[in-house]
Amino acid sequence: MKNCPYCTFANYDDATQCRKCEASFEPQQPATVYKAHLVSPSRAKDIRGKALSFLVLGLLIKVYWGGYGPWPVVDNPTLSALREWIEPLFLYGGGLAYIGGWILNWI
Repeated sequence: MKNCPYCTFANYDDATQCRKCEASFEPQQPATVYKAHLVSPSRAKDIRGKALSFLVLGLLIKVYWGGYGPWPVVDNPTLSALREWIEPLFLYGGGLAYIGGWILNWI
């Protein structure tokens, strides 16, 4: 008699499946091993989504604060000084983070 490894039910010697729990006695093929990613694909997608938000925010700052439209330009010295370092941070940082998230998806 052959005992089931799952429910320990006694089966005939030539059985390929347990009569009680219907588990297979055939050896299972090993699971396919995939290459481990540095970060999970869903995490890389989150990174790209947040980076795209920063990129769009940088473009909005450039357009609305930069005077590229028919609205008046913000000429407050404090805000202008703030814009000088926030705009490139959002534009270039967002672009690089988006590309980095895309690359992390494939590593």
